[in-house]
Amino acid sequence: MFDYMPWWDKETKQFADEVENFCDTELQPRAIKFLEQNKDPMEIQWEASKICIDKGFHPLMVLAEEKYGGRNKGYAGYTILNEEVGRSMININPLLTSVFGAGPVHLFGTEAQKEEFMTPLVRGEKWASITVTEPDVGNDAAGIQLHAEKDGDEWVLNGWKRFITLGPLSHYHMLYANTDPDMRRIHRHLTAFFVPTTLNGITFEKINQLIGDVEMANSVIRYKDVRVPEEYMILDPGDGWTVMTSALNIERLGIAGVVGSAKNLLETSRAYGRRRVQFGNPISRYNGVQLRMANISMKINLTRVYLYYLAHLLDTGEADMFTFALKSSTAKIFGTQSLTEMALDALFICGGDGYLQETGIGGILKNAALMQIAGGSNDILKLFIGRNEFMQDVDERMLTPSVRGPTKEDADKL
Repeated sequence: MFDYMPWWDKETKQFADEVENFCDTELQPRAIKFLEQNKDPMEIQWEASKICIDKGFHPLMVLAEEKYGGRNKGYAGYTILNEEVGRSMININPLLTSVFGAGPVHLFGTEAQKEEFMTPLVRGEKWASITVTEPDVGNDAAGIQLHAEKDGDEWVLNGWKRFITLGPLSHYHMLYANTDPDMRRIHRHLTAFFVPTTLNGITFEKINQLIGDVEMANSVIRYKDVRVPEEYMILDPGDGWTVMTSALNIERLGIAGVVGSAKNLLETSRAYGRRRVQFGNPISRYNGVQLRMANISMKINLTRVYLYYLAHLLDTGEADMFTFALKSSTAKIFGTQSLTEMALDALFICGGDGYLQETGIGGILKNAALMQIAGGSNDILKLFIGRNEFMQDVDERMLTPSVRGPTKEDADKL
């Protein structure tokens, strides 16, 4: 039975049960079959995504309002779905990519933009990509070089993007362009556009081959004199940084799949540890194996509670996308780093069998490495967190006298 959070209402609990049943009866049996057949990851992801759409479990559908065909289950529902899909040992990257790509429309779009874009995206009839990274721009997202210049009622785009998941398969690109380089110091130099890929001047120069099982037409894209109507702008000129950072918070909250994948690692390790006999005993009786299992169990529980806490803050309005970056970055770092460590612990518990493709541990390990890079690398996000902590007000009571300096009374005596 799904492990509820104590603050969930009846509706959220029912949705969790519904998702759990769907994953148990629809996704997981297929995932096991796909692993046994060593099926192409690209094909698996599209099949699984179609099943989710048909059954009403597109992540964007879970988030979106009912008038756009959504189910309006909030960030708790979104996190529940991501966790359970992760437990199913299957990826639905086309759907998650569309969430990240269409997230700014969901958060900031005008009514006209939502009416035009949200319904076909929610139904899975169309797809969206998020396009941030460029040939010379990675974690320095503020350094975006793709240029947009105003020309009448249109903006003309020129530049490149790379590492764009689903790029040539998407109907829309959520992109960010530099519209006023002189305003970078105050982060008013970027503007956000939701661009139909049918516009003239968009070409796909290369498809990258990745080492994990997330091969989703990851591409290099060129924009040459692409004329974008003004109505495809999200918010106003100069608001791109706000749009982008808010959308990235949705992406980082989407790491709930980490918990689902980790549950598989736990179950695989438990089953193997109790069955595998060495030196006359099941290996589960040996202290070293128990320590590795403890590591997996602790990290699952800590990551899971923190993610649902963050979802709760968003759903209740106690936090918003503008002030959420520190918390979402913490969740992303801890969750993805922990998944790598948990996968290694599971691999070492299972030994040679853990290195077999059929256990799925290798796929989780490779994907965990990617998750530490994508969505803002963990190292850069740690610097962001550390820098912001030192910007907070200081509690003078915590300073030792030698650091604090003389008190006023001491100074008067001198």
